[in-house]
Amino acid sequence: MLSYEEAGNVLDEIAEQLPEEIFENLNGGISFVEDSKKSTDGRYSLGTYFSDSMGRYIELYYGSFVELYGEMDDELFAQRLKNTLNHELTHHIENMAGDRSLERWDERQSELCGFNGIKVNSVLFVCDDNILSYIAEAVFNGNKADFCDNISAFSAGIKKAEKMPEKLMKLCRELDIELPEHEPTQISKELLAQYDVALCMTLNQADELSELYQELDERVMCLADEDIELPALSIGRKKCIKRLYDEVLAVIDELIMEDE
Repeated sequence: MLSYEEAGNVLDEIAEQLPEEIFENLNGGISFVEDSKKSTDGRYSLGTYFSDSMGRYIELYYGSFVELYGEMDDELFAQRLKNTLNHELTHHIENMAGDRSLERWDERQSELCGFNGIKVNSVLFVCDDNILSYIAEAVFNGNKADFCDNISAFSAGIKKAEKMPEKLMKLCRELDIELPEHEPTQISKELLAQYDVALCMTLNQADELSELYQELDERVMCLADEDIELPALSIGRKKCIKRLYDEVLAVIDELIMEDE
């Protein structure tokens, strides 16, 4: 685990690598608070973006990172710091543009706290062709560390399980995503029944899966509040996979918080 001083240095290095324009009008800067902080529902808060009479500023809470990720190795701990800083900076950018997309995403995360009351010991990622869900499985298993080590994750396709295109495999390697060794799999009632929750990439996929297996529809959910779909052209695919990566990390964080 990184010490408070080491974590602060990591944040400084991350910030220095970002374009200066991102910090425009962030007049209160970024504060790295040594203590932890909890939200009104008693859950640890990693960071907060403020836009009030004091100006626009960000607070990150080292103590909360320690509570949630204190047993992670330094690399994963640093990755959580980076993801949280990027998340709060995105709030700033959207606030400047009058956009509430990320704010609504945060609200959704709060609403889905507890996965609708289901105790989650296993996760099935689902999409039409088992391509994005295959990547989601890889991200989950590659980042769950000791906190979620007992939670199994798998993936499936609703209509047809396609092999991963070589260009996507190369892109995953660039992003340090180690893909599963098993063959892509098509969904079945028996497979779905083995997992506590099924997280679909789009609302249509969730609706289709619920319609196919109505007796199991209570465990079918969407991974994100907006559809995650792979662009037909290469342009935008990297951004899509990075977004998928962040959404899966949010699932891991949710599961960690559920165990607190």
